[in-house]
Amino acid sequence: MRKSRKLWHLLSVLALALPVLAACARGQATPTPAPSGATPQAGETPAAVATTAGGEKILRIHEYTYPDVFDPQKSSFSNEIAVLHMNYEGLTRLDQNLNTVPAAAESWEFNQDGTVVTFHLRAGLEYSDGTPLTAERFRYAVERTCDPKTAGEYQSILFDIVGCQEFAETDPNDQAAYEAARQKLGVEAPDDRTLIVHLTHPAPYFPTIASLWVFYPARKELIEQGGENWWKDPKLQIGNGPFQMVEVVEDQRIRFVANPNYWEGKPKLDGVEIIYQKESSVALEAYKAGQIDMFSPDPSQLPAIKSDPELSKQLVTYPAATTIQLSFNLTKEPFTDKKVREAFAYAFDRKTYCEQIRNGDCTPTLEWIPPGIPGHIGTDKYAFDPAKAKQALAESSYGGPDKLPEIKLTYNSDDPAARPRVEWIAGQYRDILGVNITLEPVDGKTLVAMRKDPSTYPQMTLAGWIQDYPDPQNWLSVYWKCDATFAQRFGYCNKEFDRIVTQADQELDQQKRIELYKQAHQILIDDAPGPFLYNPLNIWLVKPYVTGYNPTPSDDAFPGEFASLMTLDIQK
Repeated sequence: MRKSRKLWHLLSVLALALPVLAACARGQATPTPAPSGATPQAGETPAAVATTAGGEKILRIHEYTYPDVFDPQKSSFSNEIAVLHMNYEGLTRLDQNLNTVPAAAESWEFNQDGTVVTFHLRAGLEYSDGTPLTAERFRYAVERTCDPKTAGEYQSILFDIVGCQEFAETDPNDQAAYEAARQKLGVEAPDDRTLIVHLTHPAPYFPTIASLWVFYPARKELIEQGGENWWKDPKLQIGNGPFQMVEVVEDQRIRFVANPNYWEGKPKLDGVEIIYQKESSVALEAYKAGQIDMFSPDPSQLPAIKSDPELSKQLVTYPAATTIQLSFNLTKEPFTDKKVREAFAYAFDRKTYCEQIRNGDCTPTLEWIPPGIPGHIGTDKYAFDPAKAKQALAESSYGGPDKLPEIKLTYNSDDPAARPRVEWIAGQYRDILGVNITLEPVDGKTLVAMRKDPSTYPQMTLAGWIQDYPDPQNWLSVYWKCDATFAQRFGYCNKEFDRIVTQADQELDQQKRIELYKQAHQILIDDAPGPFLYNPLNIWLVKPYVTGYNPTPSDDAFPGEFASLMTLDIQK
């Protein structure tokens, strides 16, 4: 959804975190231009010179998808978050063990009943241009996230804050009501180094939420100066992160330089460049030619890479805290009928899909929360069973495949590998259930927009969640509650689920809290909102001269994305 998360979109968180959708324009991977005065040597490309000439160390990272938006208070997709956390930093951050540790805030504490958390900022914090960074900037980030005029996609993740939900639901055209709701928002900055957040209930996970992009302190005066699309201008994206955005070439690249005013000092890298290229074959050739330092291969490329004596040594593989599902629009027939959803869940052969169709880049799953994360159950419900699939469809209100309405599987047409995968999925349902699926190709940017709007959410599509932080609250409450932005998009709502996760969110006893989340997770699994399919592996090609990265399961954009920005290095 994010990650999120990304959300966590994420989330989130979130990522908000969510699966990346290829949406960038056609063209060759863009090489980094040589620094002024540098002359390429015989046999060298300008990109190769850029890495070392003049002592500069520029890390070039491949990304398939150009961001739809990289406004801290509006973003939710993982490719958007990857840009933002180069440029900004929250009050806290995650370390390489995914523990919440100090960032802009050096410490924090809760009051006795856990309903007020006070953050203490570091002394002398500055933006990359030397402007002082005060607690008021973080207070404004919270206000802007909750503001109905912003209507950020991760807005609901701050509904734990007193007055945030009420402010978000206020008519922005009713000026008196709008101002009254804004004044009641439970966040205050009594001095330059103190931020006090009042919560509607005890929320032991809240310091981790303070690490997310919704807390990134984008500057009010620069946002107002740039208007609705302020975020497209790097001169207005003055941040407080380890790097500073300096160049945006839409659909091609976003460039950053090291921030010398970062509180922890200057990073080892002099800069980072994210290069957008949707064609995996083109990107692989650019990697081989030394124009890209980190590249995420498509699963179809893995057999050839693993058989290559040099490339095989450069593969970096680590588990992803991500779950992919076949997402149904629960407001559209036939997926309003639970028996139809059960039939589709039973009819999916996840093992074959991971091993043969995706060349082993994932592990099958039957639940939403991945192994190793609190709240994981270990269920076998809805495991592949063609007989049960046929029986469930026969027991549905449709009585079988003949009376089903047309079913469309919408997929990203920008990704050449997507077509054979959705054809296999459609073939599964044709062969096992006798259901004919219409394949609907849509370009990546359009598909992202469709999935963000409840009125256009596809009838069926591949979607998922990248954790924003390793807590079941992020996997369940943030994504699946009736009032969550994400659940509202495709129409999921279960009041009993809401009741249990709300209780769990407020429970201070960790053991009781996890047991409640497991109960809610089981309800979600039972509801079969769309077959949970697989947990991906993050697989990257990384040049041998790139050092200092420690991948975590939350890293989606590149290895070391969350915990290694200060230690990443290039050593040639």
